[in-house]
Amino acid sequence: MAERMRHAAWIALALPALLVVLLFAVVLFSFASVSLLHIQPGGAVFLGPPDLRNYARLLGSADAWRYILDTLRLSLIVTLGSLLAGYPLAWLLARTRSAALRRAILFSLMAAFFSGGVTRAYAWLLILGNSGLANQALRALGLPRLALINNETGVVIAMLNFVLPFFVLTLFGGLRAIPVSLAHAARNLGASPLRTFLHVTLPLAVPAIAASTFLCFALSLGAFLFPQMLGGGRVQVMATAIYDRIQTSYDIPAAAALAMIFLGCMVALLLVLAAGRRVLRGRAA
Repeated sequence: MAERMRHAAWIALALPALLVVLLFAVVLFSFASVSLLHIQPGGAVFLGPPDLRNYARLLGSADAWRYILDTLRLSLIVTLGSLLAGYPLAWLLARTRSAALRRAILFSLMAAFFSGGVTRAYAWLLILGNSGLANQALRALGLPRLALINNETGVVIAMLNFVLPFFVLTLFGGLRAIPVSLAHAARNLGASPLRTFLHVTLPLAVPAIAASTFLCFALSLGAFLFPQMLGGGRVQVMATAIYDRIQTSYDIPAAAALAMIFLGCMVALLLVLAAGRRVLRGRAA
């Protein structure tokens, strides 16, 4: 009787997650089935029979590969920026003895979560615009105005602001788990701060760094809002390319095929990154 109660409890707890997975599976199957159809010329009706012509046309198109490569490049830039800016902040959050400073950093990070993506995008438009706060400050210093929106600069800044809290909070837990006594022991044995970091702290932090960068890279791959609003149509990533294909020509089958190609490429890439993460974790262990 007790065993049956446990099984019933596990099923009840797993049911919401299974329903969510089922919903995603239905949506994915719908996309895959639509991608095999074709739109009627001059209309909005999807015709059969199902075939792979959409995939063949897109895979032979230079634009589709350019969208994929630009998406990867932009995601790598954002992930690298998160690593360079987020590691010192996560280390300070994990090692500071000031409770007030720790609370201030945590409050700033959590405030970013509570502000929506659209709100942040408009805020960055006000800051980086031609008459925004950044260019007003440059003008006050006698410096020339910079074009910070409608290009990759504004997109990278906004995306970095979006993914940085995820990176810092993920890395913070890993750094907090590293005993401070190990670094103190290395310093007592004569190691310099740089040598202690390279040979003690950094190797132990590799699994947490890998998890944080993996998360940021995955979030950057699917970014749509910031490239759309701050890119001004000049920064084309896969998400905006799919959106434009639907809005301009209403060619939903081709957009679905492009989405499935992108999904396949990204799943393969994330599997490779996950394998590399496991290797790094094994070496650290």
